[in-house]
Amino acid sequence: MKRKNLGTKLVAAGLTAALLLTGCGGNSSSGQATGSTGEGTTQSAGEEESPTITVAVSMNEKGEYSDANYAIKYIEDNTGVNIEFVQLPSEKADADTKLNLMLSSGEYPDVICYGMNKQKMVKFAKEGIFVPINDYIDKYGDNMKRLFEARPQYEQLSYAPDGNIYGFVTANECYHCQAYPKLWYNTEWLEALGLEEPQTTEELKDVLLAVKNSDYNGNGKADEIPLTGSKDWDCQLEWYLLNSFVPVDKDTLSHVEDGKVVFSCNTEEFKQGLAYLNELYTLGLIDPTCFTQTSDQMQQVIRSDKNLVFGYTADHFAMGIDLDDAHLNEVTAAMIPAEGPNGARWQLHKDYVDMTDGFSWFITDKCENVEAAFKVGDFLMGDESSMVQMYGEEGNYWGKLDTPTESILQGTEAIYWIKPGFTSNEDDAYQKNTFWSGLMNQLAEFRASMSPRPEDMYVSDSYEARLFDETAKVVPYFYPEYLPKNLFLEDDTDSETFTTIQTSLREYVKTSIAQFATGEMSVEKDWDSYLKALEKYDVETYVSLYQKAYDVYAAQQ
Repeated sequence: MKRKNLGTKLVAAGLTAALLLTGCGGNSSSGQATGSTGEGTTQSAGEEESPTITVAVSMNEKGEYSDANYAIKYIEDNTGVNIEFVQLPSEKADADTKLNLMLSSGEYPDVICYGMNKQKMVKFAKEGIFVPINDYIDKYGDNMKRLFEARPQYEQLSYAPDGNIYGFVTANECYHCQAYPKLWYNTEWLEALGLEEPQTTEELKDVLLAVKNSDYNGNGKADEIPLTGSKDWDCQLEWYLLNSFVPVDKDTLSHVEDGKVVFSCNTEEFKQGLAYLNELYTLGLIDPTCFTQTSDQMQQVIRSDKNLVFGYTADHFAMGIDLDDAHLNEVTAAMIPAEGPNGARWQLHKDYVDMTDGFSWFITDKCENVEAAFKVGDFLMGDESSMVQMYGEEGNYWGKLDTPTESILQGTEAIYWIKPGFTSNEDDAYQKNTFWSGLMNQLAEFRASMSPRPEDMYVSDSYEARLFDETAKVVPYFYPEYLPKNLFLEDDTDSETFTTIQTSLREYVKTSIAQFATGEMSVEKDWDSYLKALEKYDVETYVSLYQKAYDVYAAQQ
């Protein structure tokens, strides 16, 4: 293959404007390529010339975008398609600007390999810029169909309102991130009290009372903290405890029952949950600072005395304890949710569909060989192709294990090894021989196939394996019906109205929960006024729009 530079093949017009898009190809810390490009192999006389497609990607100055890049040559050799790259800047804002003007000017390549959300994808599809790929999925989408079979929710997400699919959905799964927050607690402390893991909210209260009166740190003071949390991220204790009464999370404020969206925060069960929070708070079982402190402050308190805090809510337990304390690492575990008086027993849940980076690899109406462009996109989703894109040539930074072994994800096998101590900024050779397209297989099972289960689970290097094990304990308590957090509303006015109402509702409900918990508001005396205030935030419209979006999503099942 020849090498040539494409600095201005389709972008010579000096295009500028603004567009809110989510960056894809060039966002990875792996490093992306420069503005050079690869040209297809010159064919001998009598041979059919390989098709060529032009692809816009966000490029990084450390990389290489030509057939000198092992990953790119691998893709071309295995698909029989030559790829010419059109440069988008590495900075997202600049890439958005250039891409926006490309698309509005009519001067754009065959394929856009750049992340977009569904709203943007549908917009450009309506304008006729992106072509539907349904028929190509049926005929040639081996990896796409495999993805949809493994994760039907991705297929549901992919359909536009007109019934067509216009882009490749991108997975970015994190197994343990499905359950945020978890309640982490000291199992050794519980054993020292002669108690077992609580199964109900009443048993949890009894355990916390025993903790409070235990003087576990031996300083003669009743300063032990039974439960703490933080206002940050997914560390909020209140949302965890409320799920023993009603399925609810801080994003949707709702749940779904038999296909119907239900607002959770005005129900009798929610009221009971607030009363329980207040009871724990009044008994001194909840740290008063948990509603206001940052996660860093929470960590400082936990690490100030390893016998001070019994339990805390956090994304992962290193947000509390020091992983280098091997013993504390070993005795820290996730608590399964306690069952409330009405039988509710839910673990806050974030489905994989809400971890997706959106869509990429959009084939445009400029493409004369849609079949070739689609086949390349589908090839990028394959297992070995994904390894080459992420790590380059086999044998350097990755390889296949001689014998498959148990992985960190229960029920799956590890089949690959990754160079010990590997980082994506390894060296220039790595940067110039990989291609992070954004379409790589990032299913949790595949990611686990690169992670053999360690022999010693209680060292810092085994942290992810520990998180996987602890997550597996709470997975059975996920919601039976999942309400996605980021559903699509086709009408711009509906979308804006929904976002406005949701933002206001979230703030009001969050503030009210803290006030009810601390006693600033009385569950008995102020509940009716809380409900009246909720009406002013137009809960009815919020639920109606959520239902509208959910119905479209669910219709693709």
